[in-house]
Amino acid sequence: MKKVFKLLIFLFLAGIHSILSIGCSEEKPTKTNPVLRYDEIFTVVTTTTQITDLVRQIAGDFCKVIPLMGAGVDPHLYKPTARDMAAVVSADLVVFHGLKFEGKLSEALEKARGSKVRTYAACSILPAKRLLSSEEGDGIHPDPHVWFDPELWSACAHGIAEQMGTLIPNEKKTFEERSQKLQTRYREIADWSKKEFSEIPPWERKLITSHDAFRYFGRAFDLEVIALQGISTATEAGLGDRANLVDYVTKNKVPALFVESSVNPTALQEIARETGASLGSALFSDALGSSDEFIVGPAGKRHPLSTWSGMMIHNVRAVIEGLRSGKDE
Repeated sequence: MKKVFKLLIFLFLAGIHSILSIGCSEEKPTKTNPVLRYDEIFTVVTTTTQITDLVRQIAGDFCKVIPLMGAGVDPHLYKPTARDMAAVVSADLVVFHGLKFEGKLSEALEKARGSKVRTYAACSILPAKRLLSSEEGDGIHPDPHVWFDPELWSACAHGIAEQMGTLIPNEKKTFEERSQKLQTRYREIADWSKKEFSEIPPWERKLITSHDAFRYFGRAFDLEVIALQGISTATEAGLGDRANLVDYVTKNKVPALFVESSVNPTALQEIARETGASLGSALFSDALGSSDEFIVGPAGKRHPLSTWSGMMIHNVRAVIEGLRSGKDE
């Protein structure tokens, strides 16, 4: 299987270089018209569900968006197919997360920079001093789960709006305005989240999850975050990690543990049984939810779980309900 995957990566990179002399269509719309359909001209490939959400909300009606990953797909473990490679090579723009979140695919897209396959890493706009880091296997790496910090994700929205504005210049103002509206919505949800968490005493704000995806969430909302696995689900937790977590949950009488929608729940389920802790509602971590499911947020607004807003509202409510569960018994 590893040999096959390496071959796909090789073919992908070879495909990118083979089109250097061909390039992408330079045809652009000649006038601004909100009704005009651009999707026959511009194709934008997106990788993760979080990136797909941003691109669709900012420019989805002005281009054809082709997502590589859907709801519940773990980007850490994702392996691109031949069809994915073909979509990437033929796209006018490929927007990916970066910070090695997409694993081998991130590396391939980084190498594609400078070729006529236009790529953009959404996290490239973020200052290094705002990023968290963790020691993983071969060294210290930045934590890629930046969408859990509303301020950082707002910056990513701004960067994507700028990129779409260079791809479709006639709609630059539209994209900027949509980005600003998104950022306002993110601030409103962040303010609501802080208010909700403020009702829980600081010493009770302990979030225990399957893997270490929620440190930005903890920093944004003042929670202590502890995970069984590291920042990548590709690295399995050892027996020592499991024993330490069992000991921590027992000593601190943690009321609830939280599995994740895109991560195997078995290990955390076993720890919950062993410690007597309850299992909270599954959190969205590395992938957003379904566009067919909604949640009602602040001011009674409905948000699809396939959006950042829906994900954040769901997670905040799930964590608060779980942490309060011990008091309801």
